[in-house]
Amino acid sequence: MLDNIALKSYRNTGNNDVLKFITEGSEVLDIGCGGGDNARNLQETGCMVDGITISATELNEAKNFLREGFLYDLENGLPDNVIIKKYDFIICSHVLEHICYPEKLLNGIKNCLRPGGKFIVALPNIMHYKSRWELCKGNFNYKSAGIWDNTHFKWYTYESGAELLQENGFKIIEKTVTGQLPGASFFSKLLSEKISLILYDKIKKISPGFFGYQLLYVATI
Repeated sequence: MLDNIALKSYRNTGNNDVLKFITEGSEVLDIGCGGGDNARNLQETGCMVDGITISATELNEAKNFLREGFLYDLENGLPDNVIIKKYDFIICSHVLEHICYPEKLLNGIKNCLRPGGKFIVALPNIMHYKSRWELCKGNFNYKSAGIWDNTHFKWYTYESGAELLQENGFKIIEKTVTGQLPGASFFSKLLSEKISLILYDKIKKISPGFFGYQLLYVATI
């Protein structure tokens, strides 16, 4: 049935902001693994990665980087043959916003974490300053990618993303955001990349919900 669903095949270079939290040689579950970009990077560090996707096309692309791959609709939680396993790290990188009712999935994730294991979540921030400006103008135009991706069912803020995890039994041990210095294209002509990163790090502390394009959470149980 899933083979007949018209779905995008997500490919990128992997989410390094997520991957930096993962220890070399770990067992990892990549939920919503796409074409295997995170798994490819993790494989190079000696990690053993299992992946789940709803797309048969993606699974075929990812399988070379996965120990095991599973074709499954995450609205139903986790597959039975995953729920019995234990992992050091579980990733949901830009996945939860695609799930209408994430509670069942989050409950399964809790059961799959080893003691001391970490759950790493990345979400797009609907309240990023560019998105706020469009909303102030009365615009909410779906796009093929990004914050207003037309396959998103949910939108999260810096605080509501944290609340989602806490309300479902997770303890957040780190939360942060990533993004760029406003006017990055202009300032790139005047400032070095290092200085731009330092300045962005300072302004995001003033208001992570305003300046953060990507929301990041590291949680445990």
